[in-house]
Formats: sequence, C-alpha cells, structure tokens
Amino acid sequence: MLRATAGRAMRMRKFVDLHTHSLASDGSLPPADLVRYADAADLAAVALTDHDTFSGLAEARKAARDFPDLDFVSGVELSAQPISGTVHLLGLGVDETAPSLLKVAKFLRRAREQRNPRIVEKLQAMGLDIGMDEVFAVASQGQAGEEMVVGRPHIAVALCRKGLVADVSEAFGKYLAKGAAAYVERERPDAASAISAIRAAGGTAIAAHPSQWRCENSAQVERVLRALIADGLQGVEAYHSDHTPSQTRLYLDLARRFDLLVTGGSDFHGDPKPQVRIGRPRVPVAAVGREFLDKLIG
Repeated sequence: MLRATAGRAMRMRKFVDLHTHSLASDGSLPPADLVRYADAADLAAVALTDHDTFSGLAEARKAARDFPDLDFVSGVELSAQPISGTVHLLGLGVDETAPSLLKVAKFLRRAREQRNPRIVEKLQAMGLDIGMDEVFAVASQGQAGEEMVVGRPHIAVALCRKGLVADVSEAFGKYLAKGAAAYVERERPDAASAISAIRAAGGTAIAAHPSQWRCENSAQVERVLRALIADGLQGVEAYHSDHTPSQTRLYLDLARRFDLLVTGGSDFHGDPKPQVRIGRPRVPVAAVGREFLDKLIG
C-alpha cells in the first residue's frame, strides 16, 4: 500500500537521486539532514543507500514525513566479489529487517573490521603516526552499536586530521585505493549471494556505478553485465556522478537491450566527496519510470 503522498511528488517534481550516503556509514551528514538537502534540491524522491548498514533509515524515513513533495526509498549498498574492477550492488526498496539482508550486511561489516587494523599497521610501518583509536573517533561521530561501519574513508579522514595528507583524495591516492601502498583486500560475498539477499528482502538489485568495473570497451561491460544478470540482477545505475555522457548512453542502451530497470544517483557523501552534489547528475523520473518508483516507495 502506498503512502498517501507517494507518486504525488513525482508528478510535481521531475528528478530523483537513488544513491546517497549519510553519517551512518561514510557520509558527513546525519540522515535527517540528508533528507532536508534532497528536498532543497527539489527532488521527487531520494534513496539512502549506506554501506552495509540500515541504521540511518529510520531517522531518514521519519524526516521525510515533514516534506510532502519528497518521497523516501529505503536502500543499502553492498560490495560483491569483483568480476572486473569494483562490483557494488544497490538494494532499493528493501525491508531492512529481513534476515537474509541482515546476514550479508553483518558479514561485510565484520570483513571491514578485520581489514582496518591491517591497513593501519601498514601505515604505521611507513612511519605515519596514526592508530585505530583515531579511526574509531572519526567513525563514532555518527554511529554506534552493532551496525557501526568503519572503513577506508574514516581512515582517510583520520589521516587528514593528523595533517599526514592534504585531503581525502590524497589519502586514497597515496595509501588507501586499490594498488596503493597501504591497501588491503577484504572478503566479500559473491554477487549471486548479495543479489539473492536483496531480492529476498523485497528489494530490487541494481548494479551500482558500472564505470567502476574498469572495463576497457563496451564488450567487456556487456560481459560483466551478463554475468550479473545470470546472478539475478534487475537493473543498472545508468546515471552517476562518475559517468561520462558516453558511458551513460552505453548503460542506457544495454538496459534497453537486456530489459533492465534504469536508476541513477549522485553517490553523495558530503565532505568526503565535496565535488559531488545531491541531485546531480539529474536523473529524470521518466527515465526511471513511475511504476517502478511507486513500487520502491510503497
């Protein structure tokens, strides 16, 4: 059953943002403030898709009730074993109480917990004065409890606060990105397991930012996409702040060819990604489809 306002916002407003992050994972805004930003950006709908946690959804959902022209979509972003580059999956319209989804999210949080000290040890071995207590101090500003997500963005901010790097981009470029000096791989579920968990929770499984697959040509993109479709993938994030116009056109074409749902979002984080604005790129309601959005909001 839809909220009384569901669909109303979409008729009045023309754009959505279905990929954002809050202080509950690695963003800088509390979930309620993120919702306020989305309304100020004149969006018809916004999805909160924090990494491996659902702890911000209740606050965001409650805040959205104060904005009758903005609809809220519950979501999550999960990492999966790479087929090529980085494979992330968005679960949109999920029931955050579903045991299948809780299990996968907990597995991913524990994998981060095991990796973080190893990264810090590498940094210390390079002579950088940083400890896990400083990393926890960054993460704990917006999180607490079992669903606390601590990851590389928090290590990056801790490095900034100590004056060891100029900004988050330098932290990742020199130390934390894949292939950088302090990078450590972590365990991830296979894509089929992550997709199955999303769908069992009533959600829709979307391939996030396919540009991060690091494919060299459209044939390689299609190969990865076919593999994910075989695992149960339902849609592709064609619009994203990292995508070039030609990439967006390619993903839209592939979505049409394989009868996939189309979504899009900013991947907004706030301070960790200051160049990314909520609601940008513009993702038209018409491209996503009102029927699909109504399903997500319901």
